[in-house]
Amino acid sequence: MIEINGLHGVPQISEPGYLPKILVETIKKENFTIAEGDVLCVASKLCSIAEGNVIELGQVRPSVLAQKIHAQIPRKDARLIQVVIDQTGDPTGNSLEIADNYLGAWLSSGLFLTSGGVDKGQGDTVITLPQDCDRSAREIRAAIFAELGIRTSVIITDSDGRVDKKGATQVAIGLSGLSGLRVNEHTHTSETLCDLLAAAAGLVMGQRGVNIPLVCIHGLDYEKSLECGIGDVVNGR
Repeated sequence: MIEINGLHGVPQISEPGYLPKILVETIKKENFTIAEGDVLCVASKLCSIAEGNVIELGQVRPSVLAQKIHAQIPRKDARLIQVVIDQTGDPTGNSLEIADNYLGAWLSSGLFLTSGGVDKGQGDTVITLPQDCDRSAREIRAAIFAELGIRTSVIITDSDGRVDKKGATQVAIGLSGLSGLRVNEHTHTSETLCDLLAAAAGLVMGQRGVNIPLVCIHGLDYEKSLECGIGDVVNGR
């Protein structure tokens, strides 16, 4: 039987710090049960804030392109749009997808995310994705093994929407310790296991304000791998 449990008591992080240590200390303090082979899903926003990926919008000067997109999507601040453009590394806007009220972006990692994974932060700030989500996952996994002696797998998750549906779900944007794909033994087709797990974690993790940024999935039989990263599951653009 698969069990999904959320870690409560994670302190609010408002400035850079070493997240793996914070998570391990919280796991100990809360007597949170983690077993060998469990999959831990960690919210990317927690990683981002701990890594200092917070941008003051007052320091951002929107380009002509950002202002043009803002005219199409008035609910998106032109400065936020400029940050999204910057995240793609493509000032031409060719890495953006715009439809009705939706803004999506292709990132250099090959991922396609709503607003390029850029979220509103506290006050007049926005939060961008971790620089290397696989590395973030590796560091958390390594700290848990070093401090607790337990081998786990870690998935970094992000909230993502779709142009054809309301609301959002959770997707994987980084991983360590497992293969992101698995082959369905009945249909012999590939399943994006890391996204299935991220979405399952979202049932407990919730959206903004819930403050359950780490979820443990227990009882799953899966292929473990120290070599795989998110790049093994993306098609790119």
